[in-house]
Amino acid sequence: MGRYRGSIKLVILDIAGTVCDGPQDLRHIYPNDDGLAVKGPVIVFERMFTRFKMDLDWATIRKPMGKFKKEHLEDILAFPHVREKFRKAHGRDWTAEDVTEMFDLFRPEMAKVAVTEDLIRPFEGVKRCVDRLRAAGIKVGCDTGYPVEACNAIYETLDRRHGIRFDVVADSENTRGRPTPFLVYDCMYKANAYPPAAVVKADDITAGVQEGANSGAWTVGLYATGAHDYDTLKAAGADYLLPGSAELADLVFCEIQPRVTRGEMPGQYA
Repeated sequence: MGRYRGSIKLVILDIAGTVCDGPQDLRHIYPNDDGLAVKGPVIVFERMFTRFKMDLDWATIRKPMGKFKKEHLEDILAFPHVREKFRKAHGRDWTAEDVTEMFDLFRPEMAKVAVTEDLIRPFEGVKRCVDRLRAAGIKVGCDTGYPVEACNAIYETLDRRHGIRFDVVADSENTRGRPTPFLVYDCMYKANAYPPAAVVKADDITAGVQEGANSGAWTVGLYATGAHDYDTLKAAGADYLLPGSAELADLVFCEIQPRVTRGEMPGQYA
């Protein structure tokens, strides 16, 4: 089989740091806000840990960012100093039952926090980007590490309030997440878009870039609106680096599509 030389068929976006929930100062609402992007899950994890009598800083909570949030929670609890905090608060080590109880608290709160106006408001130019891609016959998908309640709330609010709609969305609850390629493959299956060289995955975090690279898709790191900076995303293997999603349609039309037409493949110059 020869190299793919057809059209880009699918562009997959992350949510927080890619579509919305960017860097801003919200200390008037959240006193421990660090000013960085992707605040939603940090806010909810901080509240949840407080209910469990544990005081965790935002830097610690952020470390496993990008994973499905139950895995994210388990990684936080596995840090030695967090394990010790739990032991001091509860007189024992945490268990799988504690993780389930914590995550059950996280789910409904995340669905509420994610759609607050300061966090759900899309970055300037994102809607125009999505509209341009769709007008060109390219489907627009989404994958994220959020649980289903938050995903449903986000997708419904973006559509109703801001006119941003996705053609396909990955099942983060039942599909193995980042940095494996399977969320990308889930979107590809639902969109009937293949091969991977016909797909672009854009994300603001290393695990999302690695997810795209592992799938064989073109990867775009977004360094100004999200959680990780230019050098970090470049080191993760992004094919391209952009300040944000507003510039993504031009990149697809003017850079990626011509390379695909020439038979070039993702990852060649990463």
